[in-house]
Amino acid sequence: MFRTARLPSAFILDSFMNLFDRILSWCIVGALGFGTALPAFADEGLIKMHCGKCHSGAEPKGDFSVHDLGTAPAQESIDLWTASLDLVKAGEMPPAKKSQLTTSGRHKLVEFLSDKVQSYAAQSQHSHEIAPRRINNREFKNSVRDALLIEDVGTHQPTDNLIGDSLYEGFDTHGETLGFSNFHLEQYIDSLRKIVDATILDGQQPESKHYEIDSRQIRSAHTSQNLKRPERRGKREGFDFLDPKELAYFEDFPVVPTTGWYKISIRCTGLDRGYYEAEKTGIYDDDPIQLTVVMGNRERTFDLPDNNIVELELTEWLAAGTRLRFRYPTDGLTLRGNGNFKFQNAIAGEYIKEHDPELYQQVADSIVNKPGRRVLRPESWHHWVDFWRGPRPRIYSASVEGPLFDSWPPARQVALLGKNPSVEDAASILEPIAERAWRREVREGELEPVVQLVQSKKQSLGDVAAFKEGIIAILASPPFLLLNTDDLTPQEEFAAKFSNFLQSTIPDRELREAVEAGDFESFEGVYEEVQRRLESAECDPFLKTFPYAWLKLNDINFMAPDPDRYPHYHRKKVSDDMINEALTFFRYAVEEDLPVTEFISADYSFINADLAVVYGIDDAPQDSKLRKYTFTDGRRGGFLGMGAFHTVTADSLGTSPIHRAIYVMENFLAIHPSPPPADVLIEEPDIRSARTIREVLEAHRSDKTCASCHQSIDPFGWAFENFDPVGSWRDAYDDPTLEPVSKRQRQKRPKPEGIPVDASASFLNRAEYRDIVGFRQLMQSKANSDRFIRCFVTKLLTYANGEEPDDYTEIEKIVAKSAEHDYHMIATIAAVIDSPLFRETSR
Repeated sequence: MFRTARLPSAFILDSFMNLFDRILSWCIVGALGFGTALPAFADEGLIKMHCGKCHSGAEPKGDFSVHDLGTAPAQESIDLWTASLDLVKAGEMPPAKKSQLTTSGRHKLVEFLSDKVQSYAAQSQHSHEIAPRRINNREFKNSVRDALLIEDVGTHQPTDNLIGDSLYEGFDTHGETLGFSNFHLEQYIDSLRKIVDATILDGQQPESKHYEIDSRQIRSAHTSQNLKRPERRGKREGFDFLDPKELAYFEDFPVVPTTGWYKISIRCTGLDRGYYEAEKTGIYDDDPIQLTVVMGNRERTFDLPDNNIVELELTEWLAAGTRLRFRYPTDGLTLRGNGNFKFQNAIAGEYIKEHDPELYQQVADSIVNKPGRRVLRPESWHHWVDFWRGPRPRIYSASVEGPLFDSWPPARQVALLGKNPSVEDAASILEPIAERAWRREVREGELEPVVQLVQSKKQSLGDVAAFKEGIIAILASPPFLLLNTDDLTPQEEFAAKFSNFLQSTIPDRELREAVEAGDFESFEGVYEEVQRRLESAECDPFLKTFPYAWLKLNDINFMAPDPDRYPHYHRKKVSDDMINEALTFFRYAVEEDLPVTEFISADYSFINADLAVVYGIDDAPQDSKLRKYTFTDGRRGGFLGMGAFHTVTADSLGTSPIHRAIYVMENFLAIHPSPPPADVLIEEPDIRSARTIREVLEAHRSDKTCASCHQSIDPFGWAFENFDPVGSWRDAYDDPTLEPVSKRQRQKRPKPEGIPVDASASFLNRAEYRDIVGFRQLMQSKANSDRFIRCFVTKLLTYANGEEPDDYTEIEKIVAKSAEHDYHMIATIAAVIDSPLFRETSR
């Protein structure tokens, strides 16, 4: 399978320099008498100068045998050819330190390698077929929703039993990773039964009830294991949300008794926003107080007005068994002590001490310490719980009414089955459901087994319940659960892939009919449809899930920064802000149709007050809203300056230029360095005297087997050493020779000057940088911009097809089509969809 600049595992990686030298030395070996002569493709003297001395004889450098290449690309060597072409085009091979290849000489080499690769592609009758795969859990929920014409699969967590999807390079669409077993099928059926039961109702219309909830009937659910402690109740004046970790519920309505529509009304307000200093509470004065209504796995969040009572109204289809809960969504009130809310109460005492010293003294004088117990000082949080006036929502009263129905059966059920469904009409009733679910027209006689199943269940279950069994059978069948199958026509498959790519669901009838009519047979037709769907906000699943997978944001807290050293990161949930920053940037670039290179060339990003603390920005608005911010120091902007990238590639206490280098190479440049060979013994040097990561790696590179590899990898990572594990700028490392001390001792000890960070490096082609500013400039070179665009195309195809593309020539055609449109986002996405790599994939 093609991967740019990846060496086959059969070879020992001796750096990209050796990779290219191996190609060149192929032509000289015969002339030097070490093998069969091969046709030369450049000046013989030039070849001797660049490769003859290193890669000839009985022991060629790097243990590379030029005969493994053959005279032209073959299936086993095409990866090596395409890798070499990429490195020569980028100017990285041959290494400038070991040769002075002229510009004209490089052009000849590029032309030769490109001709050979294209000739191989033309003669190999390359197949674009990919294997069928199981739909992932995300696609399953969306597709069931649209097949049944409902708003979502339900509020009763009907899919929580499904096995979590494994990821491949961050993607949840990888075919080989998405396994399928009998257990998977059993769990699918279990989930489908729960969904269908909450969608199709049978029997008599349930009686509606009205619940009036007084504030004293609202309870705060337990957050500790001490269930004997009584739950906190609301007071006559209202129920206040104090601890953000606590969920509140209505005493008389803990769960939804019967499936149906429910009308929920809540009288509430926001209190005391800005009463205490934001630096103490961690809640910004410009952030509204919010209230979230939690209905199983569906949530609705509302901004509350300050000190003015508002009545929130919701009308929701709720499944029986759904727990109705309420919470205060905030990342504040966790800055004191160990982050437990109880320590925030001390702020009340501090405020009173400053603004009402008489009251403070009264409370202090009333403190009675019991013998044998810890002495409680006046500033302790224990004494100020009743005085707390921090920002919080308050519910005065509420009402719930339901289940409500405008008609019986419900209109949503009539749209699916009709008003009085009869098993005698099973074929006509089930056919549109199967057509949506199977992403195609139903073939003649194909529904007969399902119809027979429904009719056989009538006597024991009745008509409506029998139809449930038929629907479950349709949705548990291979045509629904599998993608890329050969039971679709080319037009049906294109519509299915198009919809799944942009919306992670089944195609609607309009899309299938447009494809059948030939509307998307050209690039222009695809472009117009992608643009239309983006403008109508139909591509949200793509705009969220693709960048999340591509940038591996799922790993952001795999080795989370140390909470003692980076409390702000944890207390303010900055990882959520970092993820949203990346997703917001991606959405902005696509919706604004910017060039693909904007991801690495931009001098701006989208930050809020919490990210501003991490990034050292002092002029950002003091709230939690992400806004476009332009950086002026050349250090940040785009993906390379984001804390998400810096944190994903860091450890709990330190950073690794190797991790960051490999992340940049693989995710931004499509360069895949192979790991060290398992059969080579590498003796690790003594690094006990090393004080910095650079000293550690220099000791490691003293082994010549390691050095050649690191010469190619390390320069892609050193530039980021000024960014610590949370992405904050640092000019110096902490001194690792200092003995560990407690947090209190660390606060008393003067901060050491540390060891200066050296973020400079040079590449094999003599390109060099002093810091991140210089590296960012190098990343915007023509060669690296081309690599980035090619990598973006490759990632899009991997997400769409569930496999990494293996056709270098077709990828180059996509890049060329993108170039015709100045590499703008919509044109690039459309070029991917219009490519044979996307269109021609069924077996």
